[in-house]
Amino acid sequence: MSALHPFTVHFPIALLLVSGLFTLIALRRGESAWETSAYHCLLAGWVAGVVAALSGAFDAARQLIGPDAPRALAGWVNAHAFVNIAALIVYGQALLHRRRRPDLLADATARRSYLRLHAIGALLLVVGGWLGGQLVYRFGLGVNL
Repeated sequence: MSALHPFTVHFPIALLLVSGLFTLIALRRGESAWETSAYHCLLAGWVAGVVAALSGAFDAARQLIGPDAPRALAGWVNAHAFVNIAALIVYGQALLHRRRRPDLLADATARRSYLRLHAIGALLLVVGGWLGGQLVYRFGLGVNL
C-alpha cells in the first residue's frame, strides 16, 4: 500500500497560496471577482488541508509504529505536523475573518490583519513543505513501502 499523504498535499498548498495572491490582485485592481475567487480558493484549500492532515496522520502512524519503524524520524514528523497544523489554524482564522466580514478588504485595519494571516500562513506552508521534503528526499520516509 503506497503512502496517501503525498497525493493530498499539492492542492491545499496551491489553493491557500493562490488565495493570498488573488487577494492582492483584488486589492490592486479593485475587481470583486478576484476576491470572490480568493475566498473560494481559501475555503477549498482549507478543506483540502484538513484532508491532507488526516492522511498525514494515517501515513505517519502506519510508517512509524512497529518494530522496524524509523523512530529517529519521529521528531521530524512531529515538527512537520506541528507547522502544518499551525498553518491550518492560521488559514482557518483568515477564513473565519472573511466569512464574518465579507467587506473586510474595505476596512484598512481588518485588511492588514487578514493579509498578515495570509503571510504567516504562507510562511508556515513553506517551512512545513520544506520539512516534508526533508522527510521524503533526505530520509526516504514513505518512499520504499
